[in-house]
Amino acid sequence: MNKEFLKMPTEKKSESNFVTVECLLAFDKDEDKGRVLTLMRKFSSMVRFAYKRLMEGAERKELNKILSQKYEVNTRYSDGAILLAQQTLKSCIEREQNPKKLIFGSRELFEQLKKKHLTGKRRDELRQKWEERRCGILYSRGDKSKQGNVNIRLVNLNNQWHLRINLGNGEYVWAMVIRSAKRKTDKWLDFISSIGHAEKTGDWFPYTVRLKLRNGKVYAQFSREEKLPEVVITKDNGVIGIDINAYPFHLALVHAAKDGNMEKYERISLDQLLEEDSEKRTYLSWQTAHLVVEIAKRERKAIVVENLEKLPRGKRGDGLPKLRQKLQKWVYKALLQKIEIVARRNGIQVIKVNPAYTSIIGKLKYAPLYNIDKDTAGAYVIARRGLGFKERLPKNYRGLLKDADFLSYAIAKTEDKIAKIRQEIREEKNEYKRNRLKSTLWKTRKELDLLLKHFRESGESESAAQQTVNRKLERVRGSTQMEQKSWQVLSVALAFSCLESLRDFSPLKRVILLRDWAGVAKRASPSLPGQGTSVLNMYSFV
Repeated sequence: MNKEFLKMPTEKKSESNFVTVECLLAFDKDEDKGRVLTLMRKFSSMVRFAYKRLMEGAERKELNKILSQKYEVNTRYSDGAILLAQQTLKSCIEREQNPKKLIFGSRELFEQLKKKHLTGKRRDELRQKWEERRCGILYSRGDKSKQGNVNIRLVNLNNQWHLRINLGNGEYVWAMVIRSAKRKTDKWLDFISSIGHAEKTGDWFPYTVRLKLRNGKVYAQFSREEKLPEVVITKDNGVIGIDINAYPFHLALVHAAKDGNMEKYERISLDQLLEEDSEKRTYLSWQTAHLVVEIAKRERKAIVVENLEKLPRGKRGDGLPKLRQKLQKWVYKALLQKIEIVARRNGIQVIKVNPAYTSIIGKLKYAPLYNIDKDTAGAYVIARRGLGFKERLPKNYRGLLKDADFLSYAIAKTEDKIAKIRQEIREEKNEYKRNRLKSTLWKTRKELDLLLKHFRESGESESAAQQTVNRKLERVRGSTQMEQKSWQVLSVALAFSCLESLRDFSPLKRVILLRDWAGVAKRASPSLPGQGTSVLNMYSFV
């Protein structure tokens, strides 16, 4: 696949610094509406065509010419089709979905239409909805030098706003814009006021227009960049760290003072988001975002969130259908984006931090010390990272990383778990449950490899020359990378040796303060695990 699409300019989403308003369009003649619908079907076909060509590695400039000639439209429309295709392809990759299996118009609706028992009015409604999503799109990117938008432009005729739609060949169709503003704060009033001012002064701004077909009616969505107020609430008065967790599904909020100390914590349940459809989830997400921002305004604290790129969604056949269904509805990234938007509109500083190891550090370091759950502890690490603090390994944890008895015990426990999983796989007859066990086995093997590698690298037989080389490498790579790896090793070793539950980390308090891992391990597992062959072989390294 050609990676050029990743370098192409992308339109900022409406949940960034853009405001979007929607209006209904009314056509004087059915013929005019028909011509616009034909253009929308043509444009939708252009998007699908461009998507396939991008998958094959087509160059953008050449593809633009091909679309203009093939569909007989101007290059701005063809460039817009390529942009939407590029965004769709990039979205598939970010969601870790197979781009080749994408279904335009919604896979969910398509799967419902495939059911043979679905007939009559219900099938007709679903088919209309799917076809409208698949073929009812028209998009025109804004351009400041072309009075805001060259292909689809708002014009005031006799004190009534109209939309002038270029059919792609130099001909135009006019449609009346219908939108009633029930509140003085309606964003539509601000938008048309800005357009009217631009018509008088010539000081235009770009606005993007997207036409959509819904229930047989044509709607227009106008998007423009939002002017945000000056930031007045900063981290000088402390921050609120935010972490979203799946079990139970909730928001964990931790209030941290400027010096990094925890002041208090709270949680907001998100279970209702999993029970509603997409539109209701969006509405509830905005409500949650406003609630979080109100808390930040009241406390006069900045907000710290994770800077996320990808989120696991699971895949078919992994044996975890309930978890996969939950992850598909998980609005983590979208909710954080909404919180960021509302916060910036209220002049609150939003700090994004690297999400790496926040959960691991929280559960191993702060959950046992403060007697809090791992979700709250993770939010606390996020808050401290937003304030600029670095998390160092406690002294007794550093000692464990060099303790051969502790590492050997953890490795033996890991090997015992692998043997147990293998036995369960042999006895399990259900294919999907067996797939789930295989995934667990693969993960546990990776964890064992991590422990074995660390055990070898920490061996006392390491030569003086090798120690010198490692010290030089550590200076080159930086201590941060080394500490992150240490946290990961500790997380695996402690989970297998000292913890009965992955939700209760209170036993680790004794390990942090006294380094009494043996006493904790004895309570967690009275019987010593069988010594595997790997452990016996490893003693040759020390």
